[in-house]
Amino acid sequence: MAPDVSTPDTAATGRTVTRRGRKLLLIPLTLLCALGLVLGYLFLTAKPEDSTPLGASAVIPGGTARVNGIIPLEKDGWLPPERVQVLDEGPSAGTHRVRILVQFTALEGEGITLDTSQFSVVGLGANSIHPLWTSPAKAQLRQGDTADATMVFELPNQAIALMLEGPGNTRLSLGLSHHTS
Repeated sequence: MAPDVSTPDTAATGRTVTRRGRKLLLIPLTLLCALGLVLGYLFLTAKPEDSTPLGASAVIPGGTARVNGIIPLEKDGWLPPERVQVLDEGPSAGTHRVRILVQFTALEGEGITLDTSQFSVVGLGANSIHPLWTSPAKAQLRQGDTADATMVFELPNQAIALMLEGPGNTRLSLGLSHHTS
């Protein structure tokens, strides 16, 4: 018996669909690869923000600033001398609180006009986070004076590469010691 030419060969039809499917699949794969290359380029060529290493003194307008300590509040139970409602409440889910101790020294003749509310913490996974509480809030340091400031921040648990930013483009690295598990 002779083969029936009126019915299509399923194997041949399957190949046609497979070739077309491969061609259609090639478009999203090409776009995905291009996106990967662009993102890879951006991440590999991004310049990290410079900051002063933890414990080193940074030059600020009128003098220097240095982070003397980063202490998780959950570990030492510290509270400010006066009652602060925002600190009485526990930290939000996915965050922890730290007390950052910063020493300011006025070296230049005009001294330092210190306003600790102008400081914030920035980093990967943390947009500009302002302090919950500071002491002293404001101070005027004359040449040769030193002041120890305490700032309390609520930081995301997953944030990394954190820096304390302040006036005059001051950037002090906070290292890794404040992370809690």
